[in-house]
Amino acid sequence: MEIHYFFSDIKGLKQAEVANQLHVSLPTVKSQIQRARKMVAQGFKDCCGFVENDKGVLIGEIQEKKDCKICN
Repeated sequence: MEIHYFFSDIKGLKQAEVANQLHVSLPTVKSQIQRARKMVAQGFKDCCGFVENDKGVLIGEIQEKKDCKICN
């Protein structure tokens, strides 16, 4: 799942390109990317106290913590 997110959100590939390169269906890629995005957002909420605004955008500041797997 993380590889789909990496290619799409980090490398900037279109979801259809990710599906073609990985030989996976487009609906599978879309659902896995959405799931990965939620996991990343939840990590920032749990660790750093980020919150979502009215539009669903995360708001907050990264808090450097030694034991945090998200911030470090």
